[in-house]
Amino acid sequence: MKDMSALYLDTILEYGNISHAAKALYISQPYLSKYIKNIESELGVELVNRHVTPLTLTYAGERYLSYMKEIEEKYVKMKHEFEAISDLKKGRLTIGINPTLASYTLYKFLPKFIKAYPGLEIELVEETASIMESLLLQNKIDICLNMLPITNPELDYVKLYEENLYLLVPKGHRLHELKYKGPTHIPFSPKFLQHERFVLLKPGLGLRRLVDRVLDHYNIEPEIILETENVENAFRLSNNGLGLTIIPGCVVERDNIITEANLFTLGNPTFKNIVVISYMKNATLSPAAIAFLQMTVEEYARY
Repeated sequence: MKDMSALYLDTILEYGNISHAAKALYISQPYLSKYIKNIESELGVELVNRHVTPLTLTYAGERYLSYMKEIEEKYVKMKHEFEAISDLKKGRLTIGINPTLASYTLYKFLPKFIKAYPGLEIELVEETASIMESLLLQNKIDICLNMLPITNPELDYVKLYEENLYLLVPKGHRLHELKYKGPTHIPFSPKFLQHERFVLLKPGLGLRRLVDRVLDHYNIEPEIILETENVENAFRLSNNGLGLTIIPGCVVERDNIITEANLFTLGNPTFKNIVVISYMKNATLSPAAIAFLQMTVEEYARY
């Protein structure tokens, strides 16, 4: 039971502005205004002080928010107790996952989890890293499989594994070296990548945030000729000469892909793609989320 009024009031209080709060909540400003006014009409009190900038809650608004949070906390506690009582024979787990990881890692552990807990209803939410962080904070997903960096300090995580990041230089490119038949560390100064043509994932995706951090480290300004949501698409386009790209090792290692492109690691120490399970800091995870976290960590400890 998630009461949206508490979330809406919390967000208005955080942003001090109806329009900005609506944008953060991914709803329209007129809808948010009408929603709050309907509650105020029903209760016969004003919840939001609209005579100050930034907006604040009235005393009635503060009390309302406090009561709604108490109700929600008690409901969540009851739900978790009932899930534990049923020994996870029933329940629901909403998992947020990075689209790249959904393709390259999900199959390694999710079937085993579902087999162990067949009574659980599993919902997958595949979104960009920034949206998934927001969904965690709104309690719309229970737990999230993504990659570092995580930007919100209210989130915590457990590391699953790490893998190399590779700069892909296609055959025929001026920086390509025929003598390098397998992955190796970059044999030239990264400054030579300045203004090179790149195929990158779209902004907001976890891998793009990581790649941006790598490029910023070397003060490289790429000429971005194409952005895509699919890392395999970026690999294939780059591999066929459209431009350079940076990909995680799983893209070429899962299917033992043979390529004539150079695959160069970067950095000292080497830049890694670090995959984690993230969740709300100091939150009480449901028994289903705890079981998922424990089984997934144990599964990857074997690799």
